[in-house]
Parts: sequence; C-alpha cells; structure tokens
Amino acid sequence: MAITKPQWTGIENTLKSGAPVRFLYQGHEIEVMKITVSETKMAYVVAEGGHALVGFQKKDDKAYNPLSEVFLRKKLINPHARIARSIAKERGGKAYLKRKENRYMTEKTLEVTDTFFPTARTVVTHFRKIKGLELSANSIPFLNSVAGGHDA
Repeated sequence: MAITKPQWTGIENTLKSGAPVRFLYQGHEIEVMKITVSETKMAYVVAEGGHALVGFQKKDDKAYNPLSEVFLRKKLINPHARIARSIAKERGGKAYLKRKENRYMTEKTLEVTDTFFPTARTVVTHFRKIKGLELSANSIPFLNSVAGGHDA
C-alpha cells in the first residue's frame, strides 16, 4: 500500500522528534533514525538489519549493499572548491575564475553518494521517489490516530 500525503507529514514529524521510522522495501526492513554526527550536529542515517548503509563502498567491495544505491542520496560536489576559494580571495581572483579556461574550478562535476541526510525533509523528499516503499506495521503507533474532527 502506498504511503499517503498525511502519512509522509507524520513520518517527517516523527523523525524530527528523534523516534526511528521503519519501512518495508522488497522484503527488507529499512530503518531511518536520528544520530549525533559530531558534538553539535545531528543527521539522519538509513539502516538495514541494524547496520547503517554507507555510500563510500563501491560495487566490487565485499561489504557492499545494493540497497545503498536506492536509499542513499547522490549529490554533486566541486573537487576544486578549496583552491577556487583561495584564488577568489586574491586580487583579480574572481575575474580569473570567470574566464572560460578556468570555469572548471567553479563547476560541480563529481558525483558522490552521501551516507547522511541533513534534515527530515530531505529524507521524506528522497523516500517519496522510491517505488514500492511501504510503511512497516506498528512503525509509528500514533500515525493512525485521529487528531480531531467528526471521528474524535
């Protein structure tokens, strides 16, 4: 059964509160939970069978999980960003970077798979696009309750 729009809102609010959410995908139970990445930074991680899906492993690695292709987000990064920032600080640096032959230093060209999601909204946005994803039974106990109206 497909996940409805009010359920997605409930999933986002549950993730923001810190409670884990479980999904079913092709017989696998996928769990999304909020974790501490550093002393002051929180992020959301996707786990399958109690083990986090990681994006840095390639298809030929022994510990590679094919579900990471589906559930982890891909983003473009600029491999020359650090050099471009230092050049931009120098006199005439911004003009140098705008030249046609140096434009490659400001473009995002490298695609990486990110292990962490920064916000609950990015989790929901990415997971909405996945076909065949279902909410696990008893994943969110208060999601089916009625908040008000005629049925209250």
